[in-house]
Amino acid sequence: MWLRGGETPLAFVERVSHLLTLGGDEPAAAAGSLGSARHGGPIRASPELARYGVWPAGAAAQSAAPAQGAASEKSIAVLPFVDMSQNKDQEYFADGLTEELIGLLTRVPGLRIPARTSCFYFKGKQATIAEIAQALNVAHVLEGSVRKSGNTIRIAVQLIRVETGYQLWSQTHDRTLVDIFKVQDEIAASVVQSLSATLLSAPPPGRTASLDSDAYQLYLRGHFHWNRRSPEEFRKAVRFFEQAIARDPNYALAFTGLADCYSLLPIYDRTARATETMPQAKTAILRALAIDDDLSQAHASLGLILEIFDFDWTGAEREYQRAVELSPNSPVPHQWYGELLVNTGRFDEGLAEGRLAVELDPLSQVANLALGIQLNSARRYTEAIGQLQKTLELGRTFADTNYLLFEAYANKGMYSEAVAAYARQKALDGVPASEVAAFHDAFAKDSWPGFLKARIRSLEAQGPAAADELASLYARLGDLDSAFAWLEKCYADRSARLTHLKVDARYDSLRADPRFADLLRRVGLGS
Repeated sequence: MWLRGGETPLAFVERVSHLLTLGGDEPAAAAGSLGSARHGGPIRASPELARYGVWPAGAAAQSAAPAQGAASEKSIAVLPFVDMSQNKDQEYFADGLTEELIGLLTRVPGLRIPARTSCFYFKGKQATIAEIAQALNVAHVLEGSVRKSGNTIRIAVQLIRVETGYQLWSQTHDRTLVDIFKVQDEIAASVVQSLSATLLSAPPPGRTASLDSDAYQLYLRGHFHWNRRSPEEFRKAVRFFEQAIARDPNYALAFTGLADCYSLLPIYDRTARATETMPQAKTAILRALAIDDDLSQAHASLGLILEIFDFDWTGAEREYQRAVELSPNSPVPHQWYGELLVNTGRFDEGLAEGRLAVELDPLSQVANLALGIQLNSARRYTEAIGQLQKTLELGRTFADTNYLLFEAYANKGMYSEAVAAYARQKALDGVPASEVAAFHDAFAKDSWPGFLKARIRSLEAQGPAAADELASLYARLGDLDSAFAWLEKCYADRSARLTHLKVDARYDSLRADPRFADLLRRVGLGS
């Protein structure tokens, strides 16, 4: 369980506290009898990697986040449940239960819930309950554990009021797996009763999870591997999603998970071809929507496919808008919609969506990185650099943040800083120190052009897998013919990186060439 007592300083709390915007002003009545357990301690370079936020395993809705201030009495963070099983092999189940509870509680009017990514940010970290609550700006914390043996589960859960450190209540549920949904509902109802919140006047939307417990567990396993974000993990996730579908052919969320795996593979694995995986993704997502047309995740995922593969900007915007309509307080549709708006040159609208995604999920590295990319695309380089530096504070090894800092520094003409950021990321990627030093030497000897040529030499062996990077480097050097040759390879592979073409400063040297206007037209971004 989470740490009690003792000071465990979290430096990031002070740096990102201004981002954390949960709260409210409704008073809450006293609830339940108080226990005596007191909680101690004072309170590769690719923008597409940031396109994919983390969906909850169950319901997609997330709570809106008002301005930062004192935590609302009706605010609660659901911490990742701890796997207490003897073999410690039920992490996927504990995570899935946590996400399902977040989804259920977000349907309660007036109850403020940090999004999944922000709650899971603390998983495995040495932090007290008070520190977590301070970072997330919540008045209550729900924590629990799962012990699973065969078809039997024991779920222990307790609700903590952070200000006093006392339990509002604790419960233990011993059930079989077929009762899992009933247990989740009971826990959610107990939270609502304790916080004196008012339940919906009508029942919440039907569950998106399969009522087949085996299919549900297979889906949770797939979702667990999908969240790990690597080619190998995506392929594992595909197998579990396919098994879930075999158990329940009408499991819309499993089809959505399958589609998202196929969509992400070409982004994370440069040996995977979008021309092969994206049609599979589209088939799966259309099946999901045929089963459940009110599934926000599915509309957002279809929007992404239409944007980054079909280059159907009108259709993609329609799907993103529908996803936002169905789940207005979920960060992912806002983030993806913001990317589309920025990529089409609608900067103010896009940045508003990007900022809202960060407000809804303030500790999400994905949402923060995406906002940095949007600011860079909007030519607001100083803000982009600041935003990307904040992202580094959330996780210094996360998905190419230094590479994106390199682009922002380069666009601003801060070449020394750009080279330093690039070298930092190469070192984090495990590149030998001698190779990293070679980039510094090239810059010292021949300035910016020397560094660009050194990068080109290091990438040419990768061929089409590095087509976008090579095109941008040649464009920065002013070698237009080579830049267009590599961009044509991107187009032949239906590269998602072309979605940034209209606003990408790396290609400014190409804009006066008729070939650039022709390429923009072919990707649906021409006038």
